[in-house]
Amino acid sequence: MSKPQFTEKEIDDLHQAYQDAVYEVYYNQKIIRLSIDCHNRELDFILEEYNCTTWALITAYNPYSQSLSAAENKQRDQSLIELLRWQSLAFLDAVGKDRDGVWLPEKSVFILGIEEDKAIAIGHRFQQNAIVFGELSKPPQLIWL
Repeated sequence: MSKPQFTEKEIDDLHQAYQDAVYEVYYNQKIIRLSIDCHNRELDFILEEYNCTTWALITAYNPYSQSLSAAENKQRDQSLIELLRWQSLAFLDAVGKDRDGVWLPEKSVFILGIEEDKAIAIGHRFQQNAIVFGELSKPPQLIWL
């Protein structure tokens, strides 16, 4: 799939949607809710437990924000999980969703101990417009690809 040519308004709207989204990480039967630019101390505990200082939240769903069928998204998600396992990266289940429930939640992965450039490469590989990246004791950041 080739990257669509978004108008400036479409880019602004997408950026705002990603910025306003809620990102949930599932850990030990707990839901850790993340927001862009808002530090979450619970997340730091997870990083400390895994002895790492960086993380990324990435989805393989809906490349370039173009809706795919449930079956296509599931297959893409499986490919992402296989890649992470092949690269021996630890990850937790996660989801990205909008606060108003306008769009369907997107299954994601919370990757522990990944370097920013590697996370960006995975985001590009799965044709995403953006990823969420973070470091220990710092708020999550939206990285536009």
